[in-house]
Amino acid sequence: MGKSVIFDLDGTLLNTLDDLEDSVNHTLNYFKYPKRTKAEVRSFIGGGAKA
Repeated sequence: MGKSVIFDLDGTLLNTLDDLEDSVNHTLNYFKYPKRTKAEVRSFIGGGAKA
């Protein structure tokens, strides 16, 4: 059986908040929901698996 390694890069090695904001708002727009601000998107992430 193969082995896998998973890295959580966001906020540690990479700052992808702008990309996450774009992705969230693209999806919300597709479903005709209002856009979210960068501060709102930031509040949705973090806390790890326990959250």
